[in-house]
Amino acid sequence: MEIRKQKFELEQKAVDKYGNVITVIKFNSYHFEENEYWYDVSYDGEVLIKKESFLEPYAEKPKSVWDLEEREECYSLTICGNVHHGFWDGSSSSIAIRDIGGCFLTREEAENEIERRKVETEMLRLGGRREFKNGENNYYIVCDFDSSHFAIRIFNNKSDGFAPMTIYFDSAKECRNAIGTIGEDRIKKYIFGVNK
Repeated sequence: MEIRKQKFELEQKAVDKYGNVITVIKFNSYHFEENEYWYDVSYDGEVLIKKESFLEPYAEKPKSVWDLEEREECYSLTICGNVHHGFWDGSSSSIAIRDIGGCFLTREEAENEIERRKVETEMLRLGGRREFKNGENNYYIVCDFDSSHFAIRIFNNKSDGFAPMTIYFDSAKECRNAIGTIGEDRIKKYIFGVNK
């Protein structure tokens, strides 16, 4: 049996089977029967013995607006649809803006949200609606998995449910008109998040 390479380096962070973040502080012996190493690890200053099979690589959680600290740069949307650059202050108004989805870590995220809202508003202007009409046809636009084209689907009262946060139309013709007027590329990018 070939001895495999150690999975972790010294001082590397890992996650144990309970989700605790630990630090590898020493390699111990290799166990041929289990085909794995044992490690000494540090967790809150306490040294524990853990088997490598119980450890998973640690991945830093991406930062979000919920992690903002005092005086950190952030962006928000103005009532006129512009991007406001500012710094997090933890005030009740900042928290309220964040709670309704109006706070962003980057200017690009904020600008994309403005464009997403514009596309949604245009869909509503072209006959779309947010309400699902039970017992009636509810047409909506979907982007196929390969992202190469759109399809129009229909929900009615015989379906298994409805798609929340969707803009519905009364006819397939209205869907096609919205796609043609707004443009496939804009709908793909700002509604479906596809940059192709």
